[in-house]
Amino acid sequence: MRDEMDGRLWVAHHDELSLSIDRGLARLRNGLARLATWDGTTPQLFAILAAFLVTSLGFTSTTTA
Repeated sequence: MRDEMDGRLWVAHHDELSLSIDRGLARLRNGLARLATWDGTTPQLFAILAAFLVTSLGFTSTTTA
């Protein structure tokens, strides 16, 4: 009886985890597809990268002190 209950719980959780992983991969794939069709200009891309760089430098400099 206990083995049967454990088996059913494992299957239910396994299916739930599998669906969550599938949804996450689909979101990642959709995000990458949107990035591939990005119609922004090169200066905008450089500005975004510079913003991330400045933010990361700011975070690292405040945590090392």
